[in-house]
Amino acid sequence: MNLRWSIFHPHQTGAQADETGQDTAGDFFLVSVVITGDERDRIRREAERIEQATGRGILKWHKARFESRLAYLQAIISDPLFAGTAYFSHYRDTTLYTDLTVLVTAKTILLKARGDYRATIIVDGLRRSEVRGFASGLRQLGIRVRKVRGIRDESDALIRLADNIAGFVRDAIEGKPYAQPLFQEATKRGVIRRIK
Repeated sequence: MNLRWSIFHPHQTGAQADETGQDTAGDFFLVSVVITGDERDRIRREAERIEQATGRGILKWHKARFESRLAYLQAIISDPLFAGTAYFSHYRDTTLYTDLTVLVTAKTILLKARGDYRATIIVDGLRRSEVRGFASGLRQLGIRVRKVRGIRDESDALIRLADNIAGFVRDAIEGKPYAQPLFQEATKRGVIRRIK
């Protein structure tokens, strides 16, 4: 699932999130959240520019060419604009996908929210029938929800960024050699941070 939240007053903040691991029947589950502030539109444009420049395009993480994924990640990690934007949590032996996505989203919002805010959350793959429960879960965790709605991850560069982060972090956790040095660099530069 992908999410985006926006905080209004005194400033605007947004976040997209994605998950990976449902294919493992609960053995592995990861949620990534991409957070932006007033610079959201600038970050979205830069993410789109990087997608085009690297040939990454809008394909899902695992469907894109490895070379394009690698070039995309290197460009995102080296660009100071993306510092402090990506967060993730990783779980094992669970099928509580929606509950954990709500939890990670709430933790991330609470970490970043300042002042009076109302959150707008956009969740990839969230069906209309699930919106009310998702919003209720966030409210129970202390999030001031303005709106929750579903969206498809192909439709927004920031949501695609969250998908890319989820796939990349999963590769790093699973020990894929290419991902190890990049993950260390991403955490060193503050582009990716674990939410506990």
